[in-house]
Amino acid sequence: MRLTELEIKNFRSFEQRAFRFHPEFNLIIGENASGKTTVLEAAAVAVGSWLLGFNGPTARNIRESDVRYVLDRVETRARRLPQYPVEIAASGNVESIDGLVTANFRWRRELKGPKGRTTQTDTEDLKSAARRHEQALVMGERPTLPVIRYFSAGRLWEPEKRAAGGRSTYTDYRDVVDKYLDSLRSPLFGYEYCMDPGNSSKKLVWWMLEERRIELDEGRESSHLRAVYDAVLSMMPELASVAVNLSLKDLVLHYADGRSVAFSNLSDGYRNVVAMVADLAIKIVMLNPHLGSEALGKTDGVVMIDELDLHLHPKWQRRIVEDLRRAFPKVQFICTTHSPFIVQSLRSGEELIVLDGQAIPDVANLSIQEVAEGLMGVDESDVSRRYGEMKDTARELLEEIEEKRPIPQESFSEFKARLAQATAPYADNPAYQAFLEMQLAAGKYE
Repeated sequence: MRLTELEIKNFRSFEQRAFRFHPEFNLIIGENASGKTTVLEAAAVAVGSWLLGFNGPTARNIRESDVRYVLDRVETRARRLPQYPVEIAASGNVESIDGLVTANFRWRRELKGPKGRTTQTDTEDLKSAARRHEQALVMGERPTLPVIRYFSAGRLWEPEKRAAGGRSTYTDYRDVVDKYLDSLRSPLFGYEYCMDPGNSSKKLVWWMLEERRIELDEGRESSHLRAVYDAVLSMMPELASVAVNLSLKDLVLHYADGRSVAFSNLSDGYRNVVAMVADLAIKIVMLNPHLGSEALGKTDGVVMIDELDLHLHPKWQRRIVEDLRRAFPKVQFICTTHSPFIVQSLRSGEELIVLDGQAIPDVANLSIQEVAEGLMGVDESDVSRRYGEMKDTARELLEEIEEKRPIPQESFSEFKARLAQATAPYADNPAYQAFLEMQLAAGKYE
């Protein structure tokens, strides 16, 4: 499955906008409030339409909170006017059940007015393709299902769901776990909560613990569990191995230098990547168990990640794109970022979507400074903003001194007062202030 084009109308901050996506990797950049997350949310509505053809999984509909508002002023009163209809149109392709043919589809969803429902009438072709996959699955065939997933910028937050009326009890906890383990029997488990913006690391560990128990019960290795391990290892070359520990009830990462760290004790950056990759790997092997150890390499789909650089050190930002390509070679990624290191790691400018600027053909050969200044609008990225302001202040004063040299005696006091005012914010740098005072003294009329 691939998303080729996306058209948005009256969706959040966009009155009307169209996007075309690269079949492999897409990186969206822009300033805060430029609409990066909005594009991902719209893409989630579009891609999630695939789920409309299945019994059980829930698609991402257009919500009232997605409606664009305009500000209208009457006298002294300001009013917010909702703009309808809200429309999301898309085109893309899906492989046939046997994987030999790729069919192209175009579909559209719409919210026509307040308290309405998101339409499905213009999704029939896509829904029919999904139904054929589900029917083949029910008949005992082995169709390869595409993975779809949306990760929000708040994916590390895990709000605990407590029993109604008070605190959770052990019995409540066991009920939640048992219900989750029972859901693993569904052939469509990989589509459960795939449009939820969060990511429950607890459930990931529950899945691995259950898979490990199956290994022990049956006395044979689980290719699905190994696929999850391999996905994590492919993202972290510093690891020697990973394994779920039944006594700790946790995933343990074993480093090449001899250290061992439990998943629950990892930093946010590591937990973010491990949880995200494990989540994708689990969804893929549950959707396509017949592919065994080859599931990650043979499953396509669309994955959307907001703020790909979340909690990542620049060293990892430089390689995260290639890590994801390697772990999931057939998956199309649509991501947002504020990191010039991630932008620099793209293979071509066709993979870059610049919301408030113009993309360029090649980004791989650009320096970080060129990316930051040329594509992301950061002034003087080679120095701190404060240092740049100091330079600008000094340059302006020196140019004026040079232009008016020699400075008449009656103007010297005025210049000195202006110098003191201009350099006051940088009083912690006496050398800077002394240098400018010396230059001013040198330009004085004798």
